[in-house]
Formats: sequence, structure tokens, C-alpha cells
Amino acid sequence: MNLPHPEFATTTDDAWVPSACALCYGSCSILAHRVDGVVVKVEGNPDSVVGKGRLCGKGVSGLACHYDPNRLKVPLRRTNPKKGINEDPGWKEISWDEALDEIATVLKRLRADDPRKLLMQRTTTVTASRIPFQTFGTAFGTPNISTSGGGLHCGNGAHLISGIMHASWGIVPDFHYCNYSIYFGASKGHAAGHAANSNMGLSADARARGMKMVVVDPMCNFAAAKASEWVPLRVGTDAALALAMCNVIANELEILDKPYLQAKTNSPYLIGPDKRYVRDPVNEQPLVWDLKENKARPYNEVPSENMALEGKYQVGTVSCQPAFALLREHLKKFTPAWAEEVSTVPAANVRRLATEFATEARVGSTIVIDGVTLPYRPVASIAFRGSQGHMNSAYNFLAADLLNHLVGAADVVGSCLGFNSASLGHPDTNRPYYFPKPGPDGLMTVGMWMGYHTPYPAGEPRMPQKMGLQDLFIMGMTSPFLDSTDQEEFWTKFELPYRPEVLMNFGSNLLLSIANSETVAASLAKYKFMVSFDLYLTETSNFADIVLPDCSYLQSYESRANFPFILSHPAGPGEYSWPIRQAVLPPDGEQRRFTEVLLELSDRVGFRDKLNAAMNMSMNLQAPYQLEGAQKYTHEEICDMDLKCHFGPERGLEWFKEHGLISWKKRPEEVYWRPFADVRVPIYWEFLIPVGEQIAAIAEPRGLKIPREYYEPLPDFLPCLSHCCKKPGFDFSAFYYRDILHTNSYTLENPWLDEAAQLDPYSYAIAINADAARGKGLKDGELVWVETETGRKVKGRIKLTRAIHPEGLGIAACAGHWAEGMPVAKGKGVMFNDLLELDWAHVSPVNLNLDLCVRVKVTSAEQRQ
Repeated sequence: MNLPHPEFATTTDDAWVPSACALCYGSCSILAHRVDGVVVKVEGNPDSVVGKGRLCGKGVSGLACHYDPNRLKVPLRRTNPKKGINEDPGWKEISWDEALDEIATVLKRLRADDPRKLLMQRTTTVTASRIPFQTFGTAFGTPNISTSGGGLHCGNGAHLISGIMHASWGIVPDFHYCNYSIYFGASKGHAAGHAANSNMGLSADARARGMKMVVVDPMCNFAAAKASEWVPLRVGTDAALALAMCNVIANELEILDKPYLQAKTNSPYLIGPDKRYVRDPVNEQPLVWDLKENKARPYNEVPSENMALEGKYQVGTVSCQPAFALLREHLKKFTPAWAEEVSTVPAANVRRLATEFATEARVGSTIVIDGVTLPYRPVASIAFRGSQGHMNSAYNFLAADLLNHLVGAADVVGSCLGFNSASLGHPDTNRPYYFPKPGPDGLMTVGMWMGYHTPYPAGEPRMPQKMGLQDLFIMGMTSPFLDSTDQEEFWTKFELPYRPEVLMNFGSNLLLSIANSETVAASLAKYKFMVSFDLYLTETSNFADIVLPDCSYLQSYESRANFPFILSHPAGPGEYSWPIRQAVLPPDGEQRRFTEVLLELSDRVGFRDKLNAAMNMSMNLQAPYQLEGAQKYTHEEICDMDLKCHFGPERGLEWFKEHGLISWKKRPEEVYWRPFADVRVPIYWEFLIPVGEQIAAIAEPRGLKIPREYYEPLPDFLPCLSHCCKKPGFDFSAFYYRDILHTNSYTLENPWLDEAAQLDPYSYAIAINADAARGKGLKDGELVWVETETGRKVKGRIKLTRAIHPEGLGIAACAGHWAEGMPVAKGKGVMFNDLLELDWAHVSPVNLNLDLCVRVKVTSAEQRQ
């Protein structure tokens, strides 16, 4: 029974409290209805563009997460020193003082010894947690701050390329004006994630308006089911189709936005026989061929309309060509017939799709928006986790995005938009401000607008100091080497000068979210000490030495509920909204907000001064709102200073508690920033060559061969290991998809969502092509084994469907819980990740993305007469 808390309950307590959801990282703005100290309903806040007053099933079911009787309410200490998947931790309740004393003692010793021995791991579910968590790690002195399985599965390719090409975490169609969109393994506007609810509404309106939506995916799932056309293809071959379409556009149709290529990309830069820019001998700037002067000149001295895109030239003793000429020639090998053989998409369909896309781009057209004349390219090619979740992660995504740049459909009206790539700030303060600017060689530098990954300019590879080796493999975000089977081999090989000893985990369930649980469990068991902030006792928290009961989103404060700012806002015209998350309810029992716990730990360990400095830098706090020295602040006080710094002294936390958010209109130059920014993007990734050489110079003398085909400047199709499997009986490529009903592994414990998932015939089943299954003698609903070449197996019931590629095997992630602390989730669905290997052989050698497709055989697990 949920009794009212005296702080929030009176005889007249009946309030609608504005806040922000945290059931996925869309972080939609909400209104929580509290009556007599109990929240009875959660709905969308219509005053906010973040969600636009709508909530998905996860958002409205948040009450069931908060009021779950299995929530943790007291700190726990393990009594069983042995750690393993089937080991009972022997939890004992302890006081907060006991817990914090023990944690602080461990952290003091570690910080005096080597602070790098601390790994901080957090979930992607609550994005706003990043600043408090990361600044704590930075101030402590560790470079090892990671985000569970997020980058390995969905971000190492998507965020990298969206950042370099669009100054954003992801890309979507300009739903307001786009007429033709093609989705490569993406569900933007059709599932959980970035600006999910906002994009759902925008996508529905666009389709109603007449936007054609083509979905390229092995499974006719949430996006494809609403599409104008579903294009099934072999798992992981998106680049083959996209590159063949590029070939048709560039070499057969010759529909190209040459002014865009000249002015906004490095297409005119001259490339020598070494595949590198030919540079001016004096100022080192890349050279272009000036058609008017008939000679090579630095790119920044030549009007773009005079830059050659074709031809062969002599610069001194060097024979060279514009990058675009090399791209165009490179594309010729990707014929529609070749693409059909690789992807199974018929060659005629490849040509048709390319023709439709190029024709609808309306190259050369303009439109007037708010009195401003802008380029109009009403087509968009987008991609996300499905297409980039492979060893060929980077090229799969880049190939899909290249379609946009050939026709100039990038960050202009109707086109493929980064969301949101530019902000001139609130009109009263001009904050938060970001506008893309040029970096080395005139290419766009993204900076901290991306949050924590700065894709360009690329750093210089060096001997690693990070556990994940990202200072060597600099194009990677999240790393396999935090948990991989070969981590010790790599740490030894690259002379990592320490070994991890302490893990501080915030909400991540690593055992379900990365790869096979056996490998991850072996990694977790190595830590000498682990502390975990959790809502429930999960599979991962059962490896902890101390578990701390965290507050739910309905009990928490965040001044940046939508951090990073670009992640949760819909693209296109409209408004910016800055909402907060505020406590609608107090902590229950001995629950504490993790933000306050981190602050207290910084005091106990003795680095509050460094934490204040890190927060000043991370939040860009300016005087008089900077945190001073080692002064103690509560998290609410820090939120107050952050809000006042960005929106003026009259709009602090108390103002936002009342109003919930602040909104202001976007300007055309923010939405369609590309014509206003003097930046270029690389259709020729010249910088990959020196990066590959520098990595190889360090790795190869230590016995690690770097496959240079991943570091070529032009996108290619590189097969995954599953494409190379010739073993008899392994006829299916298994992959996972994000079930729209669930977020990661977290919401499977929610009884409302579990009930909905049990009504869905696919959520907890294995989707298999009906004809392919019958060819194996398998029946609908039959219990089967799914087995990999390496012998890893999962068991589940199959659901026969024609809405999947004949070679595909689709499993909803991240199911398969076994923890006693999540009884609703326990035993539901299939743990796809148990099929995945976690080692160097199964990740992208360029960005460390894990290969998420695996060749399997399917056999009956039922006794037959």
C-alpha cells in the first residue's frame, strides 16, 4: 500500500507536476498527476516540443516501474565472496553510513594508488545522468568512463558518421517537407529512442501528407509495417544496396548537385597517387584545380564554382584527380547486378529506387521559409542501429548517407537532417549556443555539442592509457575490451600500465546488454570491488559488493532532462524546449538520489574542488554561476545555477519547478544551417589513411595486424563473418531488433508492458520466414534451439511469418532475464546476446562496433514421436 508522504501530501494535495520521462532516452516532457501524495497518472506535456504532449506505452506505464514492490529500498552488502551467474550474493542490509564509509575507503586507497583503476559504467536509459556521473569520474582521475553496450551496439558507427557529416548524434528526414525517404535499418519515428514520440507524430503527418517511405530491412517491423514499400535484404548488406544506388545516380543518371559538392564537401580536393590530399607547399592547405585560372590553388582561395570535380591534373611532379572523380570511378564496380548477388535485392529494384530518389531530389530547386530563400531537396536517406550494427559498421552507414550528399540533400529543406545541429540560443541569453565551424582542412569540427564523442578532427593514436584502448582505436566510442575474452591479451600487448580493480555502475545491466553472459560474467568477477546504483536487483548488480537503492525518475531532479540537447528534440521547424526533471515524490524508505550520493562521496574522498571544476567545464557555467573551489553544493543548488546561467537570474530551479520548461522558436538558419555555415564534410575520408597507418605502426610490431581495407577513404562493402560462413546447416542470419514495447532490458520488469508483450506474438518469440521454417520441418510455436558455429545456443519458440527475409532470424532484445530481483521479467523472451562473441575478431577494426549478426542453425527442441 502506498501511503502519502508528509512532504507531498496534504488534505488538498491534487497537483499536475511538470517533469520528464526516463523510460527511454527520448526523455519526453510529462505531467504527473499526484493526489494525496500518490501519482495516479502520467501523461505528455503539451507545452513541450519534446514529445509534443504524447507518450508511448512505456511512458504512460512509468507508474508501474516506480511503484514496483521489488524496488530496492535499503543499501545491501554481499556476504558471499564468490561471484558468478548462479551464485547467491547473500545480501545483508546495511546503513548508508556503513555503505558510504566502505565505498569511500576503497576509493581513497584507489585514488592514492592509481585512479585509472576505477571503471565507471552507466546506462543509456537515463541520458541526463551523464554529466554527474562523468564529471565524478573525471574529477576522480579516471579516463575509464563508459556507457554499457550502447556504443558497441548502436552508436560507434551511427554517432560517428552523423557527427562528421551532420554535426549530430543521428539523422532523420525533414518530416515537414520531405517527399521521399529511404530508411536503412532505422526506425526513426517508429520506435523508442531519439526524439521518439515527436518523430512518431511528425512521421505520421508526413506520410499522411504523401511522403513516400521506403524501408530497407531484413524484417517488416515497426517502421516497415508503416512504409510505402518494404525492401527485404540479406542481413548486414545495406552498403551493397546503397553503393549500387550511388553508382546509378552518379554514373548512369548523372543527377548530381555539383554546386553543393563544390562548396560543401571535399569533393574538389586534389588527391595524389598516395590517396592523400595534394597540399600547398607553403601553407599546407589542400589544393583544388581552379578552372578559371587553370592551375592548382589552396581550396580557401578559390570560389567554389571554379573548383574542378572531374579531370586529371599535374601539380609539379604529382599526377592527381579531384576526390569526386575518384569516388565516381570507385562507384562503378558496385553494379546493380553485383548488389543483387550480395543483398538479394533485384537489380531492377536497385535502379528504380535510385531513380526515384534522384528524381525527387529536385536538384537546383529552392523554397522560401520565413522569408529566407533556401535550397530545397525533398529526399532523405537515413540509417541507424540495424544497418550499422556490424563489423562493416562505418561503411554501411556512410554509404547510406552518401546518397544524400550526391544530390545535396543534407541539412536543407526537405532533406536528411541532423537533429539538432545548430542552436543560436534563447533570445534573452543566446544560450545554449552551438554553430558548426570549420576545423583542419576546412572540414566541420563538431566539438562538445556531441556530448562525449568528438569525431573530427580525429586525435592521434597512441599507446593506450584507457582500459577500452580508445586512445589507440580513436574512432571508437564504447569498447569491447572492457569485457572481452581477449582483454588481458590486448592489455598486455599494448602495455596497459595498470589493471582495473573497482567498478562503479549506474543502472547498467551488462550481463544482458553487451554479448554472451558467460564472457561478461568472467570479466565482472575479476573486480576486487564493485558498487552499483540500482532500482532492482539485476543480473549485474548480483556481482556487486554493495548495492545502493536509487531513486526513480519520479523522485529525481535534473536541470538537463534532455541531455545532450540535440538528442531529444525533433528535427525541422518548430521550437526548442528546455525542460527539467523534478521530484514528484520523495525517496521511499532509504532510497537516495544517486547525484547526492556522488557529491557526498566526493567530499568523503576529498576531491570536491576537482568535481566543481569538472562540472563548471562540462556545463559551461559562467560567472557568477560557477561552482567555487571545494564549496559544498547540493545537486538542486547546482541545477539552480545551471538554469540561471543559461536563462537568466529570474529563471532558476524554482521558476522551472513551476513552469516545467522554457521554449523558444527555432530560426531557419538553425534548422537548415548548412547554407549558412562555412564548413565542408568529407565524401572522401582522407584522414582515415593516416589514422590507419598510425594505429598499424603501434599495433603491428606488437603482433596485431590491422586490416587496412577498413581505413580506405572511400566506402566499400566489407562482408561480416556471418557472410563468410559455409558450414552446412547454418542457413540463417540471426539478428535482434528493438521491440517498441521495451527499452533495453529495463522495462521487461514492468508488468503493464509485460502484459502487452505477451499479447504480441513476436515480442517474446523468434521470428522466422514461414517458407524457410516449413522447409526445415518446423511448425509455428515450436520450441527450437538456435546455435552458432562456435556452439553458443539459445532456446525459444518460433513465430512463422512472411514478413522477414528467408535467411533472417529476428529476436527482440534484450530479453531472457534470470535474476530473482526482477520476477516479472524472469524467464520471458530469448536472450539474443548469448549468441554473440566478444573479441577482436568480431568487432569493426576501425570503430570497434560489435558484429550483431551471426550465422546459425535452427533445430527442434521438442521430442517428436
